Amino acid sequence: MNITCLIVDDEPNAVNLLQEYIRQIPFLTLSHQCYDAAEVLEYLQTHQVDLIFLDINMPGISGMELTEFLSKGQKIIFTTAYTQYAIESYEKNAIDYLLKPITFKRFSQAIAKLHSGYLSTGTPQVNSDTNYFFVKSGKQFLRLEYDSISYFEGWKEYVSLYTQDSKILVYKRMKELEDSLPDYFQRVHHSYIINIHAIHKIEDNHIYIQEVRIPISEKYRTAFMQIVQQKLL
Repeated sequence: MNITCLIVDDEPNAVNLLQEYIRQIPFLTLSHQCYDAAEVLEYLQTHQVDLIFLDINMPGISGMELTEFLSKGQKIIFTTAYTQYAIESYEKNAIDYLLKPITFKRFSQAIAKLHSGYLSTGTPQVNSDTNYFFVKSGKQFLRLEYDSISYFEGWKEYVSLYTQDSKILVYKRMKELEDSLPDYFQRVHHSYIINIHAIHKIEDNHIYIQEVRIPISEKYRTAFMQIVQQKLL
């Protein structure tokens, strides 16, 4: 996954800060930086970007006014020193609204929100050309292969991802996660989603993945066993 970015801000210090933050996120790539709306419109005539970091208060055409000239699906994160534009920014379907001075923590939260949107829509994360994804764990963005995940375990607002040799805790609901995964991941319990490829055996309404015993609840048993029957020799 690679997200190309454009910075639009008339303050060089603000541009430099965003450049540094972008460099710290592995899947973000800075395409260009512009210092006024005219420069943006000229650049976008010959280039496309996935995400624009857009300052609101600029000389001439403001950031809000500039959105009227952008393509309908353009993803935007507004950056500004003023709070009064927050409501209007969300009316523009902005991903987020960052108040200056922008901290890396707040920047990371906005990128996580963008990333979550990609996961929930299935693009570009979950498709036939990609067998990996990124998760935010603490201050890190970790790249993981789908096939490396044995199962997921839900804990209210969090989910634990289990591989053969590690456990990773991420802030995400099970339902959001379930909708974003390839079809060989199956919900078998309120608290568990398993990778069918990782199953060692099924016995007494339990799935065994390595030494871990995972219950199959009544709600999910029929659908899961239908999948098992399809693979039965």
